Amino acid sequence: MPERPHAEPVSDLRVLIPDLPKAHAALAQALGEAGVGGAELERLFASGVTAGCVACGLSVTGSDLGDLSLHDAEETDRRLPERLERIRLGYCPRQGCESRFFRVELTAPGQFDREWVLGRTRDLVRGVSGPRLRLASTLSSDTTRRLGRLAGIGLATLLVAFVAYRLVFFRSQPIPFIQPKSPYTIEPASIDPHQR
Repeated sequence: MPERPHAEPVSDLRVLIPDLPKAHAALAQALGEAGVGGAELERLFASGVTAGCVACGLSVTGSDLGDLSLHDAEETDRRLPERLERIRLGYCPRQGCESRFFRVELTAPGQFDREWVLGRTRDLVRGVSGPRLRLASTLSSDTTRRLGRLAGIGLATLLVAFVAYRLVFFRSQPIPFIQPKSPYTIEPASIDPHQR
C-alpha cells in the first residue's frame, strides 16, 4: 500500500461556496487515499457527508454535492434544484443569508482518520497535491570539505591543461592575459605592395 500524503489534521473544514464542487472531488480523493472506496464510498456520500452554511445552518448532503460537481463537469443544460443552483452561483441557498462559507462534516462511522481526511481535502481544494520534497544534507561536514577540495583541484588541473594545450599546439597565437604584446611593429609604408 503506498504511503499516504502528509496533511495537517483539521477538525473543522470550511469551504468557500463556489469551491463546494471542488471540495466534493477532493473529499472523494482524500477518502480514497485513506482506504475508503467502492460501495462504502458511495454509502458515505449518500448518508455520512453533509455541508452546512456557517451562518444559517442550512445543509446539503454529499449526494447533492455530487450532483453539483457532475453538473459543473458535464456543462449540460439540465436544470438543478433552486438551492443547488444558488450554490453553483456562489450564494447560500437560503434567501437573505450573506454567508460565503459552508462547513463540510463527516458524520458516518468508518475506519479512517476523519481529521486527516478533512485536512487532506482542504489541501486538495487549495491546490496542494502532495508533499514537497525535503532534501536534507546526508553528507558530513568532513565529507563536504573533502569534496570542495577535490573540486578545486579538478578546476586547477583543467586550467593548467588548457594553458599547456594552447602553448604546445598554438605557439604562434597569443594566450589572452598571459603572453605580453610584441615590442616589434611593422610600418605599413615599409611594405612593398607588389610583393607578397
